Amino acid sequence: MTKLDHIDKQILLMLVGNCRTPYREIAKSLGMSATAIKSRVDDLVVNGIVTEFTIEFSPAMIGSEYMMAWLKTDTTEDRAQFISKIATNRGVRQVVPLYGGDYLIIAEYASSLELATLAEALKSNPHVSFTEIHTLLVQRGKKTNLTNLQLRVLKALLTDARMLITDIARDTGLTVRLVRKTLRELEESEAIRFSLRWRLNVSDRVTFILKLKWDPKRASRNEIMDLLQKNYKDELWDILASASDPILIGIAIVDNLNHVDMITTEIRSHPAMLYSEAIMYRPPLNCKSLRRLTLEEAVQAAGV
Repeated sequence: MTKLDHIDKQILLMLVGNCRTPYREIAKSLGMSATAIKSRVDDLVVNGIVTEFTIEFSPAMIGSEYMMAWLKTDTTEDRAQFISKIATNRGVRQVVPLYGGDYLIIAEYASSLELATLAEALKSNPHVSFTEIHTLLVQRGKKTNLTNLQLRVLKALLTDARMLITDIARDTGLTVRLVRKTLRELEESEAIRFSLRWRLNVSDRVTFILKLKWDPKRASRNEIMDLLQKNYKDELWDILASASDPILIGIAIVDNLNHVDMITTEIRSHPAMLYSEAIMYRPPLNCKSLRRLTLEEAVQAAGV
């Protein structure tokens, strides 16, 4: 196991933004050597924190939205079978089992019909006793028409999103110069997300989900998010915000359980806060996103 620190966080967040970011570029921004950055990334992969480097369409390319579903069950389900059943639904991106018996589902949908179908599949499961569903705020990216040349490069990247340019050239039969130009076009288009998937709670620190709700009459979403990012810039690694309700879900990492209690108590003391709770969770099951599946289908349909 590895003990994630502030440097690991900075590296991971840069790679989440663009997993093809060169190590030398990350090293320059952090005042380290490229060799040291590569060593850290290799450790993150070996220890199962980074599960894959991946590419997928941006939400704008397929008109998709993110949703979060909080499920409560009757606690009689077989956990492994229940998770596998939920994961078979198209659009489910992640299934997170929580200590205490609940489940957090992250999914995508590209139409109101897909949302209704997915919601019905979750609610109709015989073990589910309660569902709480929220559409999430996401960065949309941009929509563009991909060329056959771009799809050829993307086909190679489906197997390894960090593939070397020389290897892409070999696999596609294109020149190194043309591959480099095409990659630059794809990155600048904002039509493709070059990112990674992680499992933060396999590190040697306390990782928990922070769920909070506030009074929108007393504070705006931006005010609450600014407060969290200012006061917990080291502890808070990710934030999911409901598009319709004053609810935030965050992923936080601290050194011990006392720190968990301190954070939730501090947040709860804010005059606009209605509740703040910490939930421990088991390693999630990651599934292919709807945007990844759609990209694979587009590459296959193009026959490149």
